[in-house]
Formats: sequence, structure tokens, C-alpha cells
Amino acid sequence: MKIRNLILVLSALALPLQAAEVGTSYLSLPVAVKQAESKLVGVFLARPVLLKGVLSAAVAEGGTSFTASGSNVFSGYTAEDESTTAKALAPASDNLYVVEITSGPYSGLVKQVGSFSNSTLSLKTSDAFPALSANTTFVLRKDNTIASVFGDGATVAVLTGTSTANADVVSILDKLGVYKRFFYRTGSGWRWENDRLAGGANRANVRISLGTGVLYKAYSNKNIYLSGEYRGTRSLINIAQNGTIVANPYPVAVKLKDSGLKDYLYQDTDSSTADTLKFLDSGSLVEIFHNTANFVKSNGGANSDDRLLEVGGAFILRPNLPEMIALSPQVITK
Repeated sequence: MKIRNLILVLSALALPLQAAEVGTSYLSLPVAVKQAESKLVGVFLARPVLLKGVLSAAVAEGGTSFTASGSNVFSGYTAEDESTTAKALAPASDNLYVVEITSGPYSGLVKQVGSFSNSTLSLKTSDAFPALSANTTFVLRKDNTIASVFGDGATVAVLTGTSTANADVVSILDKLGVYKRFFYRTGSGWRWENDRLAGGANRANVRISLGTGVLYKAYSNKNIYLSGEYRGTRSLINIAQNGTIVANPYPVAVKLKDSGLKDYLYQDTDSSTADTLKFLDSGSLVEIFHNTANFVKSNGGANSDDRLLEVGGAFILRPNLPEMIALSPQVITK
């Protein structure tokens, strides 16, 4: 699909385009959710770029930090502490950052930031960079949160209630493969279902990292809106051993066979050892894997090459081992 055709598609969808740098657009994307339906929703639109920079020196594979060219490049930035489960479930602010590599072989790579010091940026514990050369470019952004995606206070865009039984529910898959369920308590704010009372901790700043997604359950029929910058590059993210919700990174529907995803998957003729993708169809999970020739269903083996990644949709990727995957941008630029 050529760029001009992409613009026509966006116009047909009535998506507002705002001024942006070459290669980016700002979108507000409607996603329809039916009453009592659970839907995997992809959070692929980014928050604004705060800073652009260049690596002053190469980073060896496995390195956990880099130094940017310039003096005190990250002065004024402080990353919120998410070092424990309790802190990650109730960050005190939305100072949750991601760094995106914008040049070289790892262009599109998104990593969560753990800390800043003068001109040095360090990743969160247990994460690392691939080999990066000197003069590699990057941008810094705030990451998405429950509040930045679904609103807070006067801007809240979900049905509020007193529990998950009478409100819209936003579920986030943690690194252990367990869903944490959140809702907006009327008059109080975002709450975790296990701490749901008015005096419970504020969960507005819980991270929904760029390129991932949520499981959304609507109490009534509605459109939810995903807003932010369409980056126009590939989406290159880490996948946890216990699974990650992966967003369709395009503002158009894309067939699996056209996504470029297969090149990053562990393929096998046996679904029990291959990387698996799970889609929600009418409330039921459908598992798909790549058998070295095609995408196929685990149950019955039906060809699924033409399976669509829906606009604003997502799927659960469960890897054979923790890995880095990408969905290539060529599907909308060639």
C-alpha cells in the first residue's frame, strides 16, 4: 500500500490528522467494544517526543545504559520507581519513560527507562540493549499509562462504577502472565479490583507500555478512542516468557502474512514448542502458530495466513523463550 493510499484510508476512517514531523501523524482512533465483550485492544499510539539525542559512544550487546552526546542531557528528568510489584501497581506520578531507537539496525526498538543521571540513561532492572553504534539516534517519551489512554478525573472516558461488576474493566497482563484488573471508581479514581474502595491507592499511573495492549471489557456498547502519535516505523518490543499483549501497530487492518512477524517467531511444526499467538473470537481464545510454511490454527491446522490484525486490535504472544519481535512497516509503505 502506498503512502498516498494510507492517507486515503485514514481519511475514510474519519481519523483527524494533526501537524507532525515527516513520517508521523497524530490520530484519534475509534475502537468499537460490545456490551459485556472482552476485547484485546492495542496501545500503539505514542505520547509526544520530549527529547531527541545521539549516543556519544557505542553500547555493547547486553549493556544496560548509554550516554548521550552533550552536557546534562537528561537534567530535569526523574524516572518514577517501579522496582517492586507494589510500586508498579501504584506509581506516584506518570514519570514513566521509554526510549526509542530511531536509526540503525534496531530502529523502532522501544525500551523502558529505569533512571537518568546527567547525560546517562539506564534501563529498568533485568533489561538490556542490543549492540548499538556511536551516533545512533534516539527519542525520549513518556510511556502510556491507564490515565493517559483512558482518561482521569474530568477526562475519564470509561464507564465508572463501584467495582468491576458495574464498570468498564481494563486488564493488564503482568510479567508472570497474570491479569491485573482495574476500573474507575465513581468520584474516586482508578482502582485495582483487590483495593477497590474509595480510600484505595490511585492506580492512574500504572504503565501500559507502547506497543503492548490491554484486555478491555465494556459494561455497555461503546467506542473507546486511542489517541497519540502514529510513529510510522516498525514496532520492535521485548516479549516476556509468560506472554505479552502485542498491539497491531498500524492504523489499518493487516493480514498476518503481510506483517513481517513470522521472521521473528520461533517456528515449528508442533504448536507445543513454537511461539503461539492467541486471538479473541467472540469471547474464545483462538491459538495460531507458524509451522515453518504458514500461519495455522493449533486446533485443526486451518491456514491462517489471511487472519487480520484489526485496527486498534491486539493479540497475546506466548514465546518459546523470551525474545524481541517486530512488525515491519513495509506493509504500509511499499
